[in-house]
Amino acid sequence: MLDSTDQQILQLLQQNAKLTIKELAEMLNLTTSPVFERIKRLEKEGIISGYVALVNPEKTGRGQVVFCNISMPIYTHENIDTFEQIVQHMPEVIECYHLAGTVDYQLKVYVKDIKEYDGFLRRMAEIPSIKVHSSTVVLHHVKYTTAVPVD
Repeated sequence: MLDSTDQQILQLLQQNAKLTIKELAEMLNLTTSPVFERIKRLEKEGIISGYVALVNPEKTGRGQVVFCNISMPIYTHENIDTFEQIVQHMPEVIECYHLAGTVDYQLKVYVKDIKEYDGFLRRMAEIPSIKVHSSTVVLHHVKYTTAVPVD
């Protein structure tokens, strides 16, 4: 169970993972030892699963976001496993969700432009167990965050 200090640590680290233990301790009015121990515990328990640099996709030439909805007409464990393994090796797929509903998967895809997305769709067409149900092109972000609410 997370107490309020754990929640504050998580909120601060989600805003800036480069904060030092000393900086966190000062912000929380604690000494460094309990902050260090709490972070180590949160890591050990898997609550903190890693630290990353957030990269602006537009600055790297991958500013077009498309949501690709996938159906799996023959829904078997083998087809599910095969598709999920293939998706793991597609660098343009940033997120993939297995869904319950009218589509089986939703992929968040970062590409340079629509022409590159067309090439992506052609590669998807080579996967026999799936069909692309629909694509939704993002015009602009209204809200984007990686922060998970912790309170």
